[in-house]
Amino acid sequence: MKNFLFITFSFIFFSSIIYSQTTYPNNEDGVFQDMLTPQYYLSEDGSPFRDEVNRFVYFARMERFHHPLEDSTGEMPQYSIPRYGEFAAGRGPTRTHEHHGAIDMYVGNNETKVNMYAAHDGYVAVYRNAPKYRHYLSITKNVEDSTGEVIGKIVTLYAHIDLDLDSTDNILLNGQFVNKGDLVSKNFYSDTRGGPHIQFEIRYYRTENIGNETFYGWIGPGGSSTLTEPSEGIWSYGFWNPDTGYGFADPANHLPGSVTSIKEGLGIEVPTEYKLFQNYPNPFNPSTVIKYQIPSNVKGEMSNIKLIVYDILGREVATLVNKTQPAGSYEVKFSSTGGASFISGGLSSGVYFYRLTANDFVETKKLILLE
Repeated sequence: MKNFLFITFSFIFFSSIIYSQTTYPNNEDGVFQDMLTPQYYLSEDGSPFRDEVNRFVYFARMERFHHPLEDSTGEMPQYSIPRYGEFAAGRGPTRTHEHHGAIDMYVGNNETKVNMYAAHDGYVAVYRNAPKYRHYLSITKNVEDSTGEVIGKIVTLYAHIDLDLDSTDNILLNGQFVNKGDLVSKNFYSDTRGGPHIQFEIRYYRTENIGNETFYGWIGPGGSSTLTEPSEGIWSYGFWNPDTGYGFADPANHLPGSVTSIKEGLGIEVPTEYKLFQNYPNPFNPSTVIKYQIPSNVKGEMSNIKLIVYDILGREVATLVNKTQPAGSYEVKFSSTGGASFISGGLSSGVYFYRLTANDFVETKKLILLE
């Protein structure tokens, strides 16, 4: 019995050591940086808070979003994103200018009757007569790590909508659970400054945060007394409430199918060459993320993309991607436990290979699955 207890204790002890040594990519290392709290940028590598945020952002980015304007058939209206409505909108010449992580999408010729859809599963909260957004709704979803522990929350905001007209259309979602792709609103607010549009934000919160506070903006006349920390990192405008939230997510990290349309609308350069990145983490168990990029071409044609996993004998075990895609940066989650992409059931530990085929481009890399 003593030996059993010793072995059990040793297993738990050494497992905790291994787990505590797990490291995750820094936010700055990503293709598209999220906009995080100043405490993150002021923390050194290895500090508890920085490690906490890196861990959360890593798992949060695995959540693939439904585009907020895309219907169930895959159709989207024509929309534009003006320069002043890009991610980190409202950048101004002074540190006191309001600056928030959002994109503004204008549909057609300032249309107001526009369907909007849930970017992810979660619970809806609605807000009326907010000083900044007038009417808006939020959708909140828990983020879990590989062990199933809740480590934070994703909250998406649909701002400048008209909840009065939604009520008339019998859209009453406050407190309700919605599934990804569900209809959440049908009306832009007609009197929004600059014309009717949706202001779409992705916010990162700690587990204990409510998820709807104004935690970033400006100070001074008309501003907030709770915003005391100036921005750091590449986001050099605005002020934060240091006690609330992790920050804002760049939509490009969650909307892989529309990275090009969003990023080209912002005037941000798309990739100029094909590239397959090393999966992370590697070794892994049970899941890992594989990233790749597709360059633009003169004709704007899409590429025929195949991303396939093989075993050490060259047998195909999973097809992760098999379709045409536009230029942009993409990432795919691969799990060893099986799924629709698998030729057969789950995988055993060992060495595997993943190959990206894109038109005439072919590249292969190795991944290792540990028990």
